[in-house]
Amino acid sequence: MNKIIALFISLLSLNAYSQTDKNGNPVFNSLTLSEEKVDDYVLNSNYYTLANNISNRNSSVFINEQPSLDEIELAATKLPSDFFLVVKNLSPVKMIMLAEKPKKVFFVIDPATGSNEVFSTDIKGDITENRANEIIEQKFDKKAKIDGNILFFNNKKLSIIRTEEIKTKVKNLISEKKLNKGETNQIKFADKALLKKIIIKETTNGGKLDFFTEIKGHENDAIQVKPGVFSTKIGIALYKWGRGNYELGVNKVEDALNIWKEIKDRKPSQREIEYITLGFNKELEK
Repeated sequence: MNKIIALFISLLSLNAYSQTDKNGNPVFNSLTLSEEKVDDYVLNSNYYTLANNISNRNSSVFINEQPSLDEIELAATKLPSDFFLVVKNLSPVKMIMLAEKPKKVFFVIDPATGSNEVFSTDIKGDITENRANEIIEQKFDKKAKIDGNILFFNNKKLSIIRTEEIKTKVKNLISEKKLNKGETNQIKFADKALLKKIIIKETTNGGKLDFFTEIKGHENDAIQVKPGVFSTKIGIALYKWGRGNYELGVNKVEDALNIWKEIKDRKPSQREIEYITLGFNKELEK
């Protein structure tokens, strides 16, 4: 539980799209799924992904670039999945995460003071709905399927915890324990728009994602990627740029392509789409 708590506290950096440690590296990448106005606060629902975490060396929950099904199963059922932010005036008042200790509990932290509380819950099940859906979408296991409230994965039957059940329990907990009360703080809520700005900045001349300046005038020169595989320098530069987006915490290749579109002020060409997608999915490293 200590590691989970440390990861949750790292959210104090509050780049909700890609949490960072003191060195600016992703800690535990997540997606913001929804925002809902409830009484005097906004409930921000988020999900910690498996993709871009357990196979990402920059993530603190990195396992392996090609994790086994057993490793994926363990991560899917034991690592934090759904977490929620109680937000007022763009600042988080409380953070709430469903966790195991070893029974399921809600772990709550006050970002203004760093204090935390643990509340029991009667939620039962093996895997969250968001996590089960991701396992299907990522095709970790070609035999995986969802049938009703059961995920069939890695020759196991895992009961699914519905997202709406978790959210309802969170709302009830907020109401009962008055978790919407408290002081806002100077930490401001940042979303994926901030990540986009970072990527655009790092793509400019001399930035960490500038793989293009050094090949200017030689874009179409041939280069051997690995034995028997050849490309052009611009192709590899695009590949690296797509890979860099993944490493920085972009969770969908479509988001990376939209950022490229904004940088170039035009739609990506077919070649750009292909190489950025290859890089994002680390295809040449498989």
